[in-house]
Amino acid sequence: MELHIDVPWILQVTEAAGADDPAPDDYGVPVSAVARHRAELFEQPVYDGPYAKAAALIHTLGRCGWLERSNLAVAAATGVMYLEAAGISVKPTRNDAIALKDLLLDPACTCGQIAALLRTWPTAS
Repeated sequence: MELHIDVPWILQVTEAAGADDPAPDDYGVPVSAVARHRAELFEQPVYDGPYAKAAALIHTLGRCGWLERSNLAVAAATGVMYLEAAGISVKPTRNDAIALKDLLLDPACTCGQIAALLRTWPTAS
């Protein structure tokens, strides 16, 4: 299944997970996240599979400042909800969330590293 989300979907997640953040400072970031997870090169997906697409969303939303205080929470929630919508029910622990936060705060963080981390998260049976 090829699942693509849109900007209104990200804004709904932001409303739910955004800790009462005011309106986004830069709507270009969620627009970029949507374009990035859909990216194709020579008619082939740049990010193949749900973990890679979720990682692309998380990386863009978490590394680019667009909310006053909840970039990381919204990025993580978007990734989890994307995986859920793709049929992968992940149940990250507190340590999983901390590992993601630490990774996103590292300037050398890559989308591939995030996808690898997401694949280690426990799934619901």
